[in-house]
Amino acid sequence: MVAAAVVGVWPWPARAALPDPLWIHKSITPRVCLVQADGALGVSEAYATGFLLGAGKFVITDLAALARPGVEKVTLHFKDGTSLESDQFGMADAATGLVAVALPEAKKELGGLSLSTAAVAGNGGLPIVVVGWRHAERVDLATGRLAGEVSAAELAEACGIKTPAAEVAFARLYAPAKGIAVGAPVVDSGGGVVGIMRHLVGVETLLAVPAGALRRSLLEAEPSLEPISRLPTPLWPVAVQTLPGKPMTPPQFAGAVRAVKLRSRCDTCGGDGEVMVKKVVGQRRIGGLVQPIVRQVPKRCDTCGGEGILCEDGLYKYFARMGEGATRLAADPAVKAGVMEAVVSNTSGLLDALREVPDSYRSRLAEQASNDLGTGHGPFPKGLVVWAQRLETVRHGGRELAFLRPYRSSVRLAAPAADLERPLGAEPGSARRPGVGNWIVLVGLARASVELANHDAVVVRVFGWDWGPNLGPPPSYLEKFRKPSQPPPPGPPPSGRNDGKPDFFGL
Repeated sequence: MVAAAVVGVWPWPARAALPDPLWIHKSITPRVCLVQADGALGVSEAYATGFLLGAGKFVITDLAALARPGVEKVTLHFKDGTSLESDQFGMADAATGLVAVALPEAKKELGGLSLSTAAVAGNGGLPIVVVGWRHAERVDLATGRLAGEVSAAELAEACGIKTPAAEVAFARLYAPAKGIAVGAPVVDSGGGVVGIMRHLVGVETLLAVPAGALRRSLLEAEPSLEPISRLPTPLWPVAVQTLPGKPMTPPQFAGAVRAVKLRSRCDTCGGDGEVMVKKVVGQRRIGGLVQPIVRQVPKRCDTCGGEGILCEDGLYKYFARMGEGATRLAADPAVKAGVMEAVVSNTSGLLDALREVPDSYRSRLAEQASNDLGTGHGPFPKGLVVWAQRLETVRHGGRELAFLRPYRSSVRLAAPAADLERPLGAEPGSARRPGVGNWIVLVGLARASVELANHDAVVVRVFGWDWGPNLGPPPSYLEKFRKPSQPPPPGPPPSGRNDGKPDFFGL
């Protein structure tokens, strides 16, 4: 059944020295789809590119994007606006990292792409075009070349994994394909698929699984269909897109950080909490005249009440932008390690500061956050920075999800319990997760509104969290969820400032 999908004839134009992007757009892109791995809550877990093969009965895509906890079906979105759902596959090869998703009905009106017999690498490299969904938003092209094979042993060493027993080699792919989801077909000048794009964690160069390896996997597959939930575990660590939309650039994130700092600082006192005023401190007689002695003396700033920071109307949108930027950068497979270190450092500083801000600042910011969340029904996604109390944990689709209640909000948040294992920056095993009733400061991305355990909730992707101030006791119904021996959360670490004020704002 699967092997038959390899056979397919398409009237490709005469081969040319270089692929024609206009022809590729017209003839190839309609056969390339966005593959959305649907989680148990109906929220997508990952995105990949796929393409119709042969007679249009199967879509070839990346295994790592689909073989994820809670994923039981996929949605395939085509350029013409049509969508198909599937919960079965006909071939899954852990060694190559590819899977053939079975369509409920063949796309006969389109047909599929054919596998090319062209060599993977020629003199100077084989000219190719990568056709895929960029940022899970649109179909895009990237021209380049394939050149040279790289062995599985070499890749395994770079990825830090054991070399697979199966003999498989990949081709190096040189093309500006950043943002294109893995699984994209790599086509030659005749429109034949010469490879399928991969992006392995730890390998800077993009790779392609040669068409010959895919052909062998299809021919060796059992002639039967299996549920998507039974996909094998991939052997290769693949950098898979897990959020739709273009990620924020590092300069944009830095701009959001600066806006939060500058707009929080009191302009009257410059963040010092004090202003200099003129004060008469005595008198002096000069030539029979009495003149006052005036000195500049410090006085508490009336604008900020001596705190140095203010939460004005509209400030929260800058916090939300920073939260969204941090989460999107963390989800970007192409982000550099140095960039993420800066993102984590800045976000950790924000969490430290929000643990110590004065009550007036916290109340106003929490009110703005509550207004931004509204009733919890979108529009999504949106950045999230909140103080929240840990509520009960529920199981859904084989996963543990923790409910959270934001400060001064009636909206419930639902986050994977695994995301709350330890504070941002803490070493594994060095800290515990918040218990029922504990308060934390959380930065992340609100993704969708769902119904969970008879509650309306907002699913949150957590970027990071840290312990927060105690902002009230837990609701009485939570007593049955609290462990009798549950210790209180650890006190906040020293801020490094003598006056106890947050240093994130540059005070």
